[in-house]
Amino acid sequence: MDQPVESPGWAGNPNYVVDFDPVPARVAASFNGETVAESDRARVMFELGHAPFYYLPFDDLRAELFTPTNHHTFCPYKGVASYWSLTVGDRAAENVVWRYENPYPQLPQLEGYVGFYWGRMDRWTEDGETVEGPREIPGRIDTTNQLKALYPELAREWHTTRNPGISPYEFAADSNTEVWWQDAEGREWRARIKDRVLSLTTLRGDGDATPYG
Repeated sequence: MDQPVESPGWAGNPNYVVDFDPVPARVAASFNGETVAESDRARVMFELGHAPFYYLPFDDLRAELFTPTNHHTFCPYKGVASYWSLTVGDRAAENVVWRYENPYPQLPQLEGYVGFYWGRMDRWTEDGETVEGPREIPGRIDTTNQLKALYPELAREWHTTRNPGISPYEFAADSNTEVWWQDAEGREWRARIKDRVLSLTTLRGDGDATPYG
């Protein structure tokens, strides 16, 4: 799969957010009774519109258990991802990890890291203790605080043809990005996302109001 030289995602949405935070624990993933990856350098990705994902250094995988495949996907912000399948004993999982071998300059920290489909592993541990899911930081980027989830009525007015290459899940509600909108009657206009969000709220007239009435 060919990768565009310039990132179409960052070109259309320069305020997109991808955080890549260290996990302060030794993280291990197990499959069919074997530890297949273990690292003190694990990272958790918080990306606008996505649930958190764990990434481990490629060098911390048991390379003999992973086989490259012909499967590739393209992310307009990160680049082309290559995939590996995993085989341990009599069990296999296809395209279970991915790697951006030539990440776009906006995300150089992805170099050398591999992302995991959490649920495809049998067990995850942090410092030897089993954990049931990737770590979340309250209030950080996830699938619940994107524009599409918070304001579905605005997402329905997102102009699908005049906003090429970008979607409402890629933006936070406080974004200053100006995009095209279209209402049910077919009227079209440009406005900042933030202004559209504010227009859906009202101001109370009693300035001394308290949370208790």
